[in-house]
Amino acid sequence: TEHKGCKLKIRCLKVSGFRCLTDDFQITFEDDLTVIVGENDSGKTTLLECLKVVTQNKSIELDDFNYDSNKIEISVEIDDFIFKKVYEKSTDRVCEESFSAKPTDQYLDDLRDKLTAANFDISVEENIEFIRNTARMFGIAVRSNSNIQNLENNILARIILEEGSEELVIENVSFPEFNNIQLDGKQFENIPGFFKEVFLKEKQASIWKEEVHDGQTVAEFVKSKIEGYSNEITDKISEKGILDRIKLFLKDLTDIKVEPLFQPRDLNIDAKVKFLEDGKEINLDKKGDGTKRRITMALLEFKKEESLLSHDETTVYLLDEPDTHLHVKAQLDLMKTMESFAEEDNQVIITTHSPFIINSVNPKQIRMLENKSNISSIRYLNNQADGSNRILKSLGIENTYLFFARHLIVVEGETEAEFIPAYYLKKHGRMAASNLVKVINTQGITNIPGFTQAILELHDPEKIYLVFDNEATPELRRLIDLLNIPAERKFIVGEKEFEDSIDSNVLCRCWCEYLGLCGYAVPESWSAENIENLKSDARTNAKKFSKGIRALNTGSGKRMTKRVFGRVLGEYINEDELPQRLVDIFDAIN
Repeated sequence: TEHKGCKLKIRCLKVSGFRCLTDDFQITFEDDLTVIVGENDSGKTTLLECLKVVTQNKSIELDDFNYDSNKIEISVEIDDFIFKKVYEKSTDRVCEESFSAKPTDQYLDDLRDKLTAANFDISVEENIEFIRNTARMFGIAVRSNSNIQNLENNILARIILEEGSEELVIENVSFPEFNNIQLDGKQFENIPGFFKEVFLKEKQASIWKEEVHDGQTVAEFVKSKIEGYSNEITDKISEKGILDRIKLFLKDLTDIKVEPLFQPRDLNIDAKVKFLEDGKEINLDKKGDGTKRRITMALLEFKKEESLLSHDETTVYLLDEPDTHLHVKAQLDLMKTMESFAEEDNQVIITTHSPFIINSVNPKQIRMLENKSNISSIRYLNNQADGSNRILKSLGIENTYLFFARHLIVVEGETEAEFIPAYYLKKHGRMAASNLVKVINTQGITNIPGFTQAILELHDPEKIYLVFDNEATPELRRLIDLLNIPAERKFIVGEKEFEDSIDSNVLCRCWCEYLGLCGYAVPESWSAENIENLKSDARTNAKKFSKGIRALNTGSGKRMTKRVFGRVLGEYINEDELPQRLVDIFDAIN
């Protein structure tokens, strides 16, 4: 049923028995932009295929059934209804058992309120049409002479049925028509195919509904219509500046013309898209994949200004890895295009492997799929997502680490936060970040419960490590308790501070070598003996050891901070000088 002013968005997908999506797999989508990530074969493309089964009537094959199931159930929830398709597998064929729709509770409440409102006048033509359409949607017979009051009463009776013991389910439905663009990576490189999907798909579906008049045959009428569509598109390409945008990638381009192809014999409508340079057609097959995708991006910019269906005010974009073969800047340009769609109240659902795209969005917009034993599961910010999103953004942790880090090391101070990456580079010859090892300093965390909740929703707890001293702050102790990390992944380093775990001679030598390399003088006060005395005094009199050793550096000309000192220690310390618990940490994250 078409509703004027409709804004169709996909809210939720539930799947059981389809490839790796089984055991009542469920994923929700953001109202604006959802980025689906995961390793290869985690189920990203499969997820989009499931959406197409319900929304586009994509066929199910025998190979689509999970090896452990003879039944597939796929449900897609929009604002008003939950549409469900059920398939059964026999020996050599697939049977569609049912396609039904269940009204959402909110829709039934809104519909009841509308029909029972004092100002709802059933004599108004618009309301008459609304009642007729709604009655058809509920499976109620509607004839030309049907009494409108009776139809309204029958609708209300069906709503009351929903509130009783029986469930209101409408059988033999079809998914409502809506503005949507569904493209995979190959289509992004197939420019003619892209034109067909974006510009001609809806025309193909609707042209047969047009009335034939003035003695024209169907073939003549259709031919004149598609010629008009082609000319209209060609004109708009020029008027909207799309030609100039594509010239950024094809410098010698002079014109774009959409030439209709029509075969009355099989009622097939198609189009050939010609890119011209001084009247001569360009062979796009000789252009690189990146160039083709950038042209597609320019076309998408044009598409966002167009509307296919008058009753649907939005467009849903389902894009499967559109960033493939694009360089970094082009990937970010693509995301700007996608975000502009979302900002205009459209819905974008995109799969990607690009770390640049992953890091460019909010954590709450990401859904990460994981596949174990051919069964996919999902990680995302679920509970109080907006609050968790603010916490993670304020810490500045890249999304790639939140979701994909091999090891997440939580520390309580600046010295160790700098020491661990610096020594990792020294030990392995590559940065910790390049090996997906991330250090998080708890000093930047103001909301311990919120941070803990977010981390455990997004990250595998078995990959989290804790580094703290014997006098950890109350905040850190609370974090430790909430994370519930086992003892083997808790590393106590230092009695009162991280620095006091390292031998005084080593502390002295490392800083001396650093000052010498940088051309600074070593103060007379900077000695292993003085450092050891400070360490002893700090243990006995509850003083800050790190503050004392910074005072010993007075006169060097180089200011010592905890961050600088931690980095220097990591760069200059030798493996045999590491305290045992630090050795254990680096062995664990190797």
